[in-house]
Amino acid sequence: MAAMSLLRSVTGSLVSRLQPVSRGVLGRSSLQGRGPPAAAVPVRFGSHGKKLFVMAPSTYYDNRFLHLLKFYTLLSAVPAGIAIALINIFIGPAELVETPEDYVPEPFEYYQHPITRFLSRHVFPDYQKSYEKEMCLIHVENEKRQLRLYETAARRSMRQNGDGPWFQFETLDKNLIDIAPKGVPDE
Repeated sequence: MAAMSLLRSVTGSLVSRLQPVSRGVLGRSSLQGRGPPAAAVPVRFGSHGKKLFVMAPSTYYDNRFLHLLKFYTLLSAVPAGIAIALINIFIGPAELVETPEDYVPEPFEYYQHPITRFLSRHVFPDYQKSYEKEMCLIHVENEKRQLRLYETAARRSMRQNGDGPWFQFETLDKNLIDIAPKGVPDE
């Protein structure tokens, strides 16, 4: 940048010395002096030092992301805040009352706040159902374990008594195999 500015000033002064141009109107100098005409040299009239073009990354996508984040946050937070405020004002927390002796409460009825009751009733699984699912998985794994034990006991018994599937075919005696051709290679 500095080299370009210096180059421009040098070329400007050289051009003005090679071709003197009269200044002013009708060939007269703007200053009525008798000396040689002044050289046309470009001069910087900037303040605070050299002006530089600073390369910086664009902030368009940062600003766009923050704008969309604020928009969608407000889009979801405002209706949710209004709904929570209306529920707290008009419905309010549950109160304890006398219940008949034969009445069995539902699991969601143990919660006091209406939003928590709604979530436990419609969103989260019932703890009894999840307990039954867990017990079913444990039962299935236990049955698999017992079957593996029965299988190992059956294999052990077959090996001891010699009545497994590997004893169905007679194997040849090792003494009947002729290994003489392998004694002398390449014949």
